Formats: sequence, structure tokens, C-alpha cells
Amino acid sequence: MSARLTLLPQAEVLLEVTADYGSNPMLTDESAARAALADPIRLRLNDDLVPLATLSPSQISENDDWEQFAPASYLPPDTSAEAHQLLTAAWRWRSETPELVFEMPKGKLHDVLLWTRDATNPEAPPKWMLLLGGDRSKAIAVVWPPWWQRWPTVMASCVLVLVAGGYFVSRNFTLRQLTL
Repeated sequence: MSARLTLLPQAEVLLEVTADYGSNPMLTDESAARAALADPIRLRLNDDLVPLATLSPSQISENDDWEQFAPASYLPPDTSAEAHQLLTAAWRWRSETPELVFEMPKGKLHDVLLWTRDATNPEAPPKWMLLLGGDRSKAIAVVWPPWWQRWPTVMASCVLVLVAGGYFVSRNFTLRQLTL
């Protein structure tokens, strides 16, 4: 299986996991591919392994063009000549952490080729790694917005302005009453 991780602006992440059930002896039909895509890989948050289904619901689609779901350096030369039956599950969420680490739970039958594509820098070549059962990916940096565009910073700034404004208004009102 192939897992394409697209890093989008504003800390958004799109993970598309594709299973080829047309020419894979371990995935004999579409139902086996759907079962493999139900929980293909997990996200490590702190010390917990989080299933992708808890991050967002998956969108399932059928495809036949393998070239868009694997890095070019990984594809065999006759890929476009073969007929493929691909099933893709896609999850999209906003990352709350500056780095992502994926892990294959032990005992998984299907290996996953995890590769990243940075949508903010399309010229950068994709980075990829093969994950077997029990393997953990390297930390993948998320494209975070500048500090002034993050919602906690904006909210804290608004609260600070309101508190400071309230203080100065009340102080000015108190001074006026003392001078009258």
C-alpha cells in the first residue's frame, strides 16, 4: 500500500492511503482492500497510537492511475502499461502538533510506503520511507502558519487588548469622578 502525505498550509494535513487489489496477491478483491484501508497506519500523539478514523472520517475513491499515488522513483518502468484497480482512503485534518509521527502497529500484514509531498514547496522532491509492522516514521514537520496567524495567539491578543482597554476606560472614569 502507498500512503501519500500532503502537507498543506495552515497546519492542514491530507493523508491518502491507496491499496492495489488488481495486481496484489495479498489483496484479492475490493472487500479485502477496504478491510486493509480501515486502519492502515496510525498517528503517534505523545505516547498514544491514534487511529486515523478518530482524526476525521475517510473519503473512499476508486482509481486506476498508480502514478499519482506513489513517488516516481518508486514506480517500476511498466506501471502505466498495467491495469490497476486502486482503492484510496483519504483523511484530512488540522495538526495540533508541529511534527507528525506515523506508526505501523505490530502484526499488520500490509506494508505501507509513506511518502510526503509539501504543497507549499512543489519543487521539493518527495521523501519516502517503507513502514513494516512495528516501524515508526521519522518526525515530519508540519507547515505551521506564522505565530501572528495562529488562533491561540490571536485570541490571547484580543483578550489582552480588551483587558487593557477596560483598565484604561475604568481608570479614566475613576479620575473624572475624583476631579469633579
